[in-house]
Amino acid sequence: MWDAPWLMWTTGQSHEVNRREISNPDMVVEVLRALRHQVGIGAEVIHAEWAKPATVVPSAVLPNDVTAVQLAPLHQMHHGPLGSNARLHSHLLDAFEDRPWLAVEGDSVWVEAVHSMFPQAQHRPLVHALIHDAVQWHREAPCDGWSFRVDIRESGAVMAATAGESLQWVHHLEGGATAEDALYAMVNASHRGGMEPQQCRVRWSGEEALTQGWSRFMEVSSAEGGSEERPSSAWAVLFQNLESCG
Repeated sequence: MWDAPWLMWTTGQSHEVNRREISNPDMVVEVLRALRHQVGIGAEVIHAEWAKPATVVPSAVLPNDVTAVQLAPLHQMHHGPLGSNARLHSHLLDAFEDRPWLAVEGDSVWVEAVHSMFPQAQHRPLVHALIHDAVQWHREAPCDGWSFRVDIRESGAVMAATAGESLQWVHHLEGGATAEDALYAMVNASHRGGMEPQQCRVRWSGEEALTQGWSRFMEVSSAEGGSEERPSSAWAVLFQNLESCG
């Protein structure tokens, strides 16, 4: 997982998250090359980027053969023009009955580095993993309102909400966002969807300090796996979510 300037990874069945700060873009390939020697060139590889802007697009407004080029104008309407090193990934959420599409920004330097070392690598948007986790949560413990799944840290937040097994909302916050910023985004989204916040719930991962005050408006629970004492383990739950979102 790429969270510039940090590169994070797990291997095999281990849930230990390794982190390496990257001071020079060329170091990304060097670290990935070392990983290839460790796991083998043919290993199954999933890659993701943290806290990238995403847009949900209903299939009904798209042609049959969807490409990132067709999604770009709709994505840019919400998030503005793509940066010089950005690329747009298209991702079909075919587990949902209405089969919406995700348009997710990515760093072209990161993507090219991954595929130069692991041509078979599969891109899996982190927001998709959070959506999947929210749906699984509903299956395990049904909720009449919205289920928010949020990963929040000092460097930003990735956010999603489902109603049952229907996707309602995706969002991201830039670095420096506060607990109140995230709460405002969730309350606003639920109101726009005709839902009272008190009917909703949120499962979070990341930094607990950035969830203060949420319980005044909705039920709050931890995704379990975060730890402020060990920064690497605070990411473990996200890798588990990515792995289970096959």
